[in-house]
Amino acid sequence: MTGSTELRDKVVLVTGGSRGIGRAIVLAAADAGARVAFCARSLGPATDEVVAEADRLGGPGSALAVRADVASETDVEALFDAVIDRFDQVDIVVNNAGINRDALLVQTSTVDFDAVIATNLTGAFLVCRRAVQEFLAQGDGGRIVSISSMSQAGATSQAAYAASKGGLLGLTRTIAKEYGHKGVLANVVTVGYVETDLTRDIDATLRRSLVAATPLRRTGRPEEIAAVVRFLASARADYINGAAVRATGGLEEVPT
Repeated sequence: MTGSTELRDKVVLVTGGSRGIGRAIVLAAADAGARVAFCARSLGPATDEVVAEADRLGGPGSALAVRADVASETDVEALFDAVIDRFDQVDIVVNNAGINRDALLVQTSTVDFDAVIATNLTGAFLVCRRAVQEFLAQGDGGRIVSISSMSQAGATSQAAYAASKGGLLGLTRTIAKEYGHKGVLANVVTVGYVETDLTRDIDATLRRSLVAATPLRRTGRPEEIAAVVRFLASARADYINGAAVRATGGLEEVPT
């Protein structure tokens, strides 16, 4: 990161911002001059570290961590209330919070399926709904960037995760159609194989297959995904709406 002012005077809210891609997005936003808030299901040393680093990049008071579970409507409403109370506005929202429960279809329990949908899709819906309400009230439009996955096209042992990410793409494009004329832009970043806590336990054979199938022959870095989000949040992306921007290293599909 080099530091800039492309997001100066903007307030960015990132869900699931304590680690991995979310942490990288928080720091990229602070580095670009934004005030940034993020949520995690629990606060502690990890969230404190992100706040401290964001404050170092953006200046004291640049960052706010809020305990919230996006699967809870009450928590989402309280999250937005806290951000607006602290920063007076919200301009850019990044849906990054996500969980997975990998299993073949017939081995996937209803409890696990519902948990994944509740966080990855219903949670995103709750965040988007409140975000659009705020954007319309503020009158200046806004940006929604959602982190998706190549699994949105279907992937072995990911019935719940794939369904949630496919639904996220439909949700995003609906928002783009309904509110684009109000200056609300909604886009998805389709992510390939990035080394994070969520992917660290992938089977070694599948890991090798993913890297081999990626033309760059390596995993992605969270900072590389954050750079795409930073671009979509900026004025340079003013004519991008309803798009699924691929950040996959050239990987075309998830190996089976």
